Amino acid sequence: MASPTPQAASRRLPSAPRLGLLILLVVAGLAWAGLAIHHRLTHVSAQDARVMANQVTVSSRLAGWVTDFSITEGDTLARDDRVAQLYSRPDETQLATLQAGVAARQARLDYERSRLSLAQAQFEGGQNLTHQELEASRAAMDAANARLEQARKDYERSNSLLANHSVSQQQRDEDYYTLQSAQAEYRQASREVEVSQAQADNARVGFISGSQMPLPNPDVIRAQLAVANQELAQARSRLAQQQLRLDDLRVPSPIDGVVNKTLVDEGEFIAAGQPILMMHDPDKLWVEANIKETDIGELRVGQPVDITVDAFPDDAFHGHVTVIGRAATSQFALLPDPNPSGNFTKITQRLPVRIALDDGPTELIGPGMMVEVDIDVSDQGQRHS
Repeated sequence: MASPTPQAASRRLPSAPRLGLLILLVVAGLAWAGLAIHHRLTHVSAQDARVMANQVTVSSRLAGWVTDFSITEGDTLARDDRVAQLYSRPDETQLATLQAGVAARQARLDYERSRLSLAQAQFEGGQNLTHQELEASRAAMDAANARLEQARKDYERSNSLLANHSVSQQQRDEDYYTLQSAQAEYRQASREVEVSQAQADNARVGFISGSQMPLPNPDVIRAQLAVANQELAQARSRLAQQQLRLDDLRVPSPIDGVVNKTLVDEGEFIAAGQPILMMHDPDKLWVEANIKETDIGELRVGQPVDITVDAFPDDAFHGHVTVIGRAATSQFALLPDPNPSGNFTKITQRLPVRIALDDGPTELIGPGMMVEVDIDVSDQGQRHS
């Protein structure tokens, strides 16, 4: 029997390099399969994920014509930057009118304060004058009373001495008439005290010697001053309200952010509360991933996440789990499935998971971009309630 040729032997038996390459391929395949199995056991992945942000809708508190609106989508705004300006000329005119009203009421208040100062000085001067006159009248009455007492004693003495013929009838008559004169003087002094007391009382209400003082009683002016104060406060309140309205005709940006969409054009008439634009803060982005309910039990808050953005597949993003949802996304569907036929097909539900962005070129991404997440669940810490 003929022996096989060398060429046939080389085709039947693998050479050493080919055998080594085959072994390497087998080992690499096993290693890849092991890594894939290990990754599947230690990671939860999801393609149903997108970048999210708090969308802020900017509106006007007042209705009006848009006289200035030059913002376009993608513009960056700082907090309090002007978004839009509404027609404000009538309100500016009204503001000037109210400012003049406040100035007029302030002038009246100052005038009343000056009158109060003068009236107080006049009132105190009138009271001092009548008080001095009253004191003088009382002193005169005291003097008249002393003369009356002396005249009464002289008359009583001369009248008793006349019975003993120690004094003459003429002396007794002189003492009698002196007593009568002293009594009249005392009555006159008493009336003058009463008149002075009445004048002092009248001075308290603004009268001196029967004539009214040039300025009313300070208490009256104080009441007028209180009224002027209230009128000034009301005028200032109306002015502040008008200033607030004028400020509201300038619509400011509520946050530092980027404009997503404009909803009006310059020259339009907008209603109160009508949206003008939508914007978001690019520094406050996060990822929302919808995870299968069969995998949700492996998730814990704080687990690291690798994120791949579809628009930038070559850039690496990393984050961590912050919130694990408790309700399936189907619960918020606009058209729920009532299943009236009675046929039931079990479908795996998904729950939203919020992921914070820790690093990566976040300035490149924006709300709505699709991403893929790979959550490392190897750290099975305590489940957060």
